[in-house]
Amino acid sequence: MKEPGAPTANPKPSLTTWIMLAVLAWGGLLALGSYLFGGNHAVERAAIVLSATVAFLLLWVWALLMRKRRLAREGETKRA
Repeated sequence: MKEPGAPTANPKPSLTTWIMLAVLAWGGLLALGSYLFGGNHAVERAAIVLSATVAFLLLWVWALLMRKRRLAREGETKRA
């Protein structure tokens, strides 16, 4: 039995999750193109493109977590 007020698990991925996956796929495709048509230093170019994409996504996830934390903190102060 579920307790009242307990958080529920949402099995359906959010729109933000789908957008992040699309950005990751796009970055992977750009990295693949950079590898295939990069000429000299193709592996390094592909690594730079892919790492920049991953870094952007990690920054985005970090910002969303900080926002969630801030909103939870503001909710606690309003209840008190």
